[in-house]
Amino acid sequence: MGNSEPSPQARLTLDVMGAMASFACAVHCAAVALLLGVLPAISVFSALWIDWAFLGLSALLGATALGPGFRRHRLRTPLVLFTVGIGILALTRVLHLEPEMLLVLVAAACLIAAHWRNRTALHRCACAVQAHRHAGDQVAVAAAAPAPAGSSAPSSPLITAR
Repeated sequence: MGNSEPSPQARLTLDVMGAMASFACAVHCAAVALLLGVLPAISVFSALWIDWAFLGLSALLGATALGPGFRRHRLRTPLVLFTVGIGILALTRVLHLEPEMLLVLVAAACLIAAHWRNRTALHRCACAVQAHRHAGDQVAVAAAAPAPAGSSAPSSPLITAR
């Protein structure tokens, strides 16, 4: 059996999806609050199950993206932001806290920040092990064979082009 941990690209994609889901949740809450008084037919979108669906999706994406991310980069900040965001959303739903809109926006900001921080940390990890190269990098790896006698080639295996 293979390693069940997602690839670095999949982890970055999960963070983008998690941030987008958090943003969509915030937009949904704002739009429903604004349109509910104007269009009574929109009340189907203000159903309680939609709020719990967004919460469940955010929790699932967060756990899938941030768990493996933490195992790789060991930063607690994304996990703390994620826990605070999910906690605010859950408490707002269960206890019917007010001002709901403000709390949902704060929670969404925490979730987006958690995914963004995780994504940047994973990106740094990938760069540290040279999993990819950025455009403009000018690093060449020297051949494994030693330089010919009398050559002025440096003895380091990494040569930086200038």
